[in-house]
Amino acid sequence: MTPGQRRRGLIACIAATITVTATMGLTMPFLGIWLENQGVPVWLNGLNAAVQMMAILFLVPVAPGLIKRFGLLRVIAVGGAGMLITIALLPVFPNVWIWFPLRFLLGFFSEMVFTAGDIWLNQIAEEKRRGRTLAIAAVFQHGGFAVGPLAIGFLGTDSWLALHVGLVVIAAGLSILVFGRGTTLAITGEHRARLVHFIRIAPVLMVAAFMFGLIDESVLALLVVYGMRKGLDEAAAGLLLASFIGGAVLGQFPVGWLADRIDRTKVIAGCIAIALAMLLVLPFVTGNPVLSVVVLGLMGATVGSTYTVALAMMGQRFKGGELVGITTCFMFLWASGSFIAPALSGGAMELVGPDGMPLLAAFLSALFLAILVREIRHAKRTPRALARDVGLEARPCRPNEVR
Repeated sequence: MTPGQRRRGLIACIAATITVTATMGLTMPFLGIWLENQGVPVWLNGLNAAVQMMAILFLVPVAPGLIKRFGLLRVIAVGGAGMLITIALLPVFPNVWIWFPLRFLLGFFSEMVFTAGDIWLNQIAEEKRRGRTLAIAAVFQHGGFAVGPLAIGFLGTDSWLALHVGLVVIAAGLSILVFGRGTTLAITGEHRARLVHFIRIAPVLMVAAFMFGLIDESVLALLVVYGMRKGLDEAAAGLLLASFIGGAVLGQFPVGWLADRIDRTKVIAGCIAIALAMLLVLPFVTGNPVLSVVVLGLMGATVGSTYTVALAMMGQRFKGGELVGITTCFMFLWASGSFIAPALSGGAMELVGPDGMPLLAAFLSALFLAILVREIRHAKRTPRALARDVGLEARPCRPNEVR
């Protein structure tokens, strides 16, 4: 692939995946607020939102086959078209019960785009710059989440205009797909999402997916609620979330740079260690606006970068159909962790008060860190162990393949 093709592919892929993050950043708060204003019970409102995430779990059995048969660009195009149609239908049928199947389809189509986009990114990235290339994409993807709050802030939720902004963003992202022609590689080899197989040959990556979903969503889902229960007003509590997301954006470049220079498992371990320290400090600095911004910025930078580094590890080793298989398994485990995390975090806050949220996330971080440290120490005793655990020993190198 020529440098020009890589640039065109990267632009098209980033534009496509931004449609997903922008859609999530818009629909999650907008639809939740709209249902709340209609007097829908909180439990039903939450269940309606959960269906959108739950759809991801149903994509895994079919995604590899779709990508293998139709190719990455067609899958992204179909997923984007599905997102357009389902969002356009939401104002037509403003009913919580009709929104259950619509939001399920929205989640399904969104994840089609994002999974295919992650595979495409790893195809485009050169090994020596893989971490930095994925970091560039992650900056824009995280930035896409800001579309929703901005649109709602300017247009409110009294009309459907904010959703129309989402339609424009999706249409724009799809139009840029034309630049991606000729920048994807054919999917060859075994392409099934063999979860047990990938847990066996790449346990670090599979554990990272599940734990990232748990830790990230444990914080994100209830961070504003946490701030308000700690005595902050709504604006100050919102600043906590903005700091976390801002850190996730700004942290991509330095962590991506590190991931191209030192062992990526150690990079993830370092990120989780910093996140653990910040989670333990958070309860003591929430009332200080400067310290809380710093703490949550560092937390966002480290937790948010874990996904990017894990994605780079997958692209480092797996190619063709295997890359499709492990990416869909990774997304399945991430979605599983994300799906159950809000309930766990909410339960912790009910049991021990608001600080139950960061304490739960700290416990999960400590558990994840212990697993990573065990793998790193085992690799020192058995030099080939770490390569096996991240999947680098699953098969011999092909000619001219960089491991």
